[in-house]
Amino acid sequence: MQTSNGEARLLTAGCPLDQVEPYGDCLTYGPGHYERWAKWRRDRPVDPLLCALVWSYEYEDWPRGRIVFDRARDRFVLYADRKLLTPAIIACIETQFHLPEKRTEVTSDFHYQSKETPKLLCNQPAELPLSFVATPIAVPRKPGC
Repeated sequence: MQTSNGEARLLTAGCPLDQVEPYGDCLTYGPGHYERWAKWRRDRPVDPLLCALVWSYEYEDWPRGRIVFDRARDRFVLYADRKLLTPAIIACIETQFHLPEKRTEVTSDFHYQSKETPKLLCNQPAELPLSFVATPIAVPRKPGC
């Protein structure tokens, strides 16, 4: 999500590991992007920027991704829009969700292609954390990013 002063921050959803859902060999956060976006619209978030964003755009407009845990390979897989696959954004997501770097695979996925490109992706160096609209797997969230 990009703020009015040009700052970008992660917009995330998740749950505790004991509440994830099985999906084949993987564990994942149950609600999809559509359901999460609809819930944010229904609940009318306190954050005025988030409120404006969910009412002005559809979830697929913004770069997004998902984190799953592959039980067979004992590793996390971060699927994301290619616009988000910079070292700075990946590091921010890994920090936000406490993902172990050595056990996290990062890959793009055609499913997560977006229409919008936050201004920071075009105008700023990659050191800044950028937008990540996600409904990732449930790992403890950490304030920051």
